[in-house]
Amino acid sequence: MNRPWLFGILLFLCIFKTAAGKAQGRVECFVFIDAAIPAQLALFKHFNREYYSSPTLQQLGSMTFINIGLQPLANTTTVPLINDTTGIWVRKFKPQSLPAMFSMHQGKPVLQALKDTREMRQCLQGQ
Repeated sequence: MNRPWLFGILLFLCIFKTAAGKAQGRVECFVFIDAAIPAQLALFKHFNREYYSSPTLQQLGSMTFINIGLQPLANTTTVPLINDTTGIWVRKFKPQSLPAMFSMHQGKPVLQALKDTREMRQCLQGQ
């Protein structure tokens, strides 16, 4: 067997194992807002600016905003945005109040009311 070929296979396996481990450790958070409410729209825009300017936050996990209001927003932001005009996401996660955040923490679903972007950053950090 050719040594460079063997080295290439070993290198590929090491990189694949490292990438798979990072993907498994990523946090996924969903934030429910009503964009027709100015304070909730401001919360979304503020977090979008923080997420855009922080590669560290982007590497920790993904944050998806779900607009459940009747006023759809254009998805031209860094943070993914879903306009839930049919209520599919609301039926799936059942937020009790807005804004609310859903995440998985240590294998358990967590749903919490939000006050500011600090709680969103903590979610991405796995806290």
